[in-house]
Order: sequence, then C-alpha cells, then structure tokens
Amino acid sequence: MRNIVLIPPTARHIPRVAPEPQYASRAMAQNNAAGTVPRRQQFSSSDMCRKSRVACDASKLLRAQDELQQVRLIDTFLKFISLQCLNNVNLAQQAKDRLSMTAGLPSNRPTSSYWQEPPAPIASIQSNELPPLTDIAIVGSGVTGTSVAHAILNHPRATGLRVTILEARNACSGATGRNGGHLVSDTCGHFQDLVDALGVEEAVKILRFSEANIAELKGIVAQLNASEQEAVELREVNSSAVIGDKETLENGKRSLELTKSTIEETSLEYENVEDQNIMKEKFKYRDRLAVFEQKGACALWPYRLITILQKRLFEAHKSRFSIETNTPVTSISFQGEEGQSDYSYLLQTPRGVVKAQKVIHCTNGYSSHLLPNLTGVVHPVRGTVSVQYPGDSFPRLGNELSWTKIHRAYYDPKNNTVTTGLYYAQQNAKTGEIVIGGESQEVESLLSSDDSEVGPTAKEHISSIIPKMYLDVDDVKVKKVWSGIMGFTPDGMPLIGNLDKRATGRAGGEEWIAAGFNGHGMDKCWLSGQAVAKMALGEDVPLWLPESFLVNEKRLESLTLDRAIEAFVGAFAILDA
Repeated sequence: MRNIVLIPPTARHIPRVAPEPQYASRAMAQNNAAGTVPRRQQFSSSDMCRKSRVACDASKLLRAQDELQQVRLIDTFLKFISLQCLNNVNLAQQAKDRLSMTAGLPSNRPTSSYWQEPPAPIASIQSNELPPLTDIAIVGSGVTGTSVAHAILNHPRATGLRVTILEARNACSGATGRNGGHLVSDTCGHFQDLVDALGVEEAVKILRFSEANIAELKGIVAQLNASEQEAVELREVNSSAVIGDKETLENGKRSLELTKSTIEETSLEYENVEDQNIMKEKFKYRDRLAVFEQKGACALWPYRLITILQKRLFEAHKSRFSIETNTPVTSISFQGEEGQSDYSYLLQTPRGVVKAQKVIHCTNGYSSHLLPNLTGVVHPVRGTVSVQYPGDSFPRLGNELSWTKIHRAYYDPKNNTVTTGLYYAQQNAKTGEIVIGGESQEVESLLSSDDSEVGPTAKEHISSIIPKMYLDVDDVKVKKVWSGIMGFTPDGMPLIGNLDKRATGRAGGEEWIAAGFNGHGMDKCWLSGQAVAKMALGEDVPLWLPESFLVNEKRLESLTLDRAIEAFVGAFAILDA
C-alpha cells in the first residue's frame, strides 16, 4: 500500500533585508565607509516605528504562510481519509451484493481442467436407474465426499447400509479436480493468529490435524498398487513460500518462532531461510526477502487419487454403493415427523427422486444452493489455476520442490480489482510444466460460483506471473487456464457436524456437513470427511477434530453476513491514488 505521510510544515527562513542605515552626519557616514564602527548609533523615533512595522509584517506573513500550509495539509489528509472511506464503502457494498447471493448449481459447461484430462474411467458412472432409496446420501464427489463414503463403507457398524454419492457433473469435477495439487499445511504461517483467536491448545490441535491429514493421504497412496501410485504422482517435496513484503515477513517470523517454541515435535519441519544464494540458486525466486520452508510436504495429482479410490470403493461394495454422476440435486425436502427420518428426506434430481435417511453435504462453495440459510456462512470464491511451460532454461525440480509466493493482499479502486497476494505452484516432474494458481480479478468475478469461465483480468494476470516469480525462465508458454470454486467462512474455519433446523430450514435433524475449507482443503478434507461420517453413524465427536471446526448454535449465530463482509474487506489493503 502506498502511504501518504503527513509531515509538519518545516520552519521557513525568509531572509530579512535590513533597511539602509541612516547616519546622523556626513562624518559618521565617512567613518562607516572607512570601516570604523561607531560605539553607538542614534536612531530617530520614526526609524524605530518603521522597523517595528516591517518586523511585524514579516511575522504576520510567516504565520499566514504556515497556517495556509497547515490548511492544505489538513485538506489533503481529509480528502485522503474521505477517499479511503469511500473505497472501503464501495468494496463493502460489492462484497455485500455478492455474499448475499446463494450459490447456484455447478455449471454444466465448466472450464476444462488440466487435471481431468483424460477423464478417469469412472468419470461419468451412474446406475441404469436412479436408486429410489438409500440410507445415506452424500452430495458431492470430491475428496470430502469420497472420504465420507470410504469411512461409512468400511465401518464395522455400517455393513448393511446403502450409500449413494450424488454428483452434479462428472466425478471429482469440482475443486478437488481443479486445485493446485498440493499437500501442504497452511497452519504454521498463521499460528500466531490462531493462538490469539482460539488459544494455544486449539491452535496446536489445528496444526496437528493438518499434519495428520497429510500423513493419512500419504499412507493411502502407499497402499495403492504400482500403476496406481505412478498415476497419482505423489512426491515428497520441500514446500517453499517466498515473502514479498516486510509486514508479511515479520508476521510469518512471529508465527514460525511461536510454533517452534510451542510444539517440540512435528511431522513437518518448518524453517526460515534468508540466505540470498539459497533463495536464488535452490528455489529460483526472483524477488526475495525470505523463504519459509516446509519439509515433508507433498505434490500430487488429486483427481487421479480420488477417482482411483472411488473406483476401488465401487468394486468392493457395488451391492450397496453407487456413484450417480451428472445427477444434480436441485432441492431437498423432509416429509416425515420431527425426530423420525426413515427415508423421509426427498432429494429431487432430473433423473428422479432419491429417498434417504441421512444427508451429508460435501459441496463446499456450493453449500448454500441446498442450504440457503447458510448464504454468507459458506460462500463461494472462484479461483484461477493454469498450466504453463517455463522454457527450456528452467530446471526440472518437480521431484524436489513446490513454490508459494505471499504478499499483502490489496484492493485497487482504480480498476476495481482485488489481488489476494497468494500464488502456489508445483512442477510436473515428467514434463517440466508448472501448475500455478493465484488471484487478481474484479470482486464480482472473484465472489462467484460459476466455473464456466475465467475472468479476462484473472487470465491475463496468471498468464504473466511466471517471469515475475522465477529466475531462469524463457519463452513461457501458457497451455491452459481454468477456474474452480472454493468455499470460505467468515471465521476462517471449516464447518463440520450436524445441521439443525435453523441451518437447513427443514425438520428431521439428520443433515450433516463438512465444508468451508477456505482454500486449504487438501490438508483438511480427508479427516473432516472421516469425522462427519463417524458422527452421522452415532459416534462421539473424534477427539482429534478441532472444536473450532464444529457446527453449533452459538457459532452459527456469530457467522453473520456482516461478519462475512467485514472479513472480506478486512483482508485487503486499499491502494490510494
């Protein structure tokens, strides 16, 4: 942010030109010309008055000029404050307009994602006829919905339950099939904020939860056969985050130091790197204040992992499990008595009605489509991702590194764009192509649930980012740009647990949710799905689940539209003219 610094007016030196001396006699004048200074000069009273008036006029002039400068500075300051307030109001109004809108159904013509090419064998799977009854209906087929199905189908107390995943488009066609392909914990970077907001114990629990998710997915991949592992392309990498401004750097240092002083052992290693040679030669960053390094993170092909797991689940449990792709749920109603939910949930789709005992919502940024009372509580944010070839000069580092660039987020009122200040990238170890995402686009374009397009500003911005971020690039080729919808919450925490009538607008009490991962789902979604599945089956809340993630009446009351607007506007510094 460019700042206007108000500097007090400096004391001006206006040279005072003394009047020509008046001598009492020709002799005195001659003595003066000869360099003989008389011991005492005599002035008339009229001379004294004239000198006094000149001094007084000069003093008044100085005061007037100083006062004028003060007025000008105050006027400039007030204009600046007025402009800032106006820009804040403008940004807030735009946010309100967008956050007040419920999400639509996923577009049936989404942008083409690099990850989903070619489509998985299971991509468009569906039953010949829609199952009329199911015990548990899961809406959404990304990593969270797949985790829920995995937990229920493998639960010893749920061996007879029928499970149906309902997906509006092809399998895993939402955020999981459109993201950056990272398994990285974001918790260390804002650990100080978590401690301030939630306390040390809960902050530690969130960090442990994030690390456990990464370890769990690593373990799942390790159980795949050789060809499946090759397809998933999981690599353990050193994740790096280069910092672009001093404020972000100092905040990051405080969080890193607090993390290290609070937690003795972590499954990931966190380090601060300020050696310019390392930042240049190892990480290839162009502009660099410092790098935060995370050892033990991973990069992978998420779409392939999730569709492989879906295929395995279907083959193992086909008698009681189905995935109904291209079957959007257009509405949900409850037709039963309060407290009784035996197949009383009616899920309307273009292929017919499915009756279910329980419904688990795993639609993230689209949650408010079927849960309009959660409008603003879980709201969509449209992200932009691309695949680009950095040129032959850039080394193949995809088996070793992943990259992030972080700087202060800002809103530019001149072109009405918000820049989130976060770029994330990994390199395909086989092709050398870089998958990189990041946001700079208009508010209306950012706060959208429509992934059928990429905004022109967003596309232009991401297409020019690689030469600005990396050294040793040449002849960069942009191969594909796509969009995807994330789900954000006003307090920055996921929503996991049971939804009451206030949230659903329906009786029944057997609707559940795992959503709102705030752009960092890969290190949270799998265990979130496991947790909500256990709760839906009647188990207690898992002890490892952070309490701040849970849905409850008090939390829902606090997640107001006004808070969502405040959180959005507060995330951005406002550039002045």
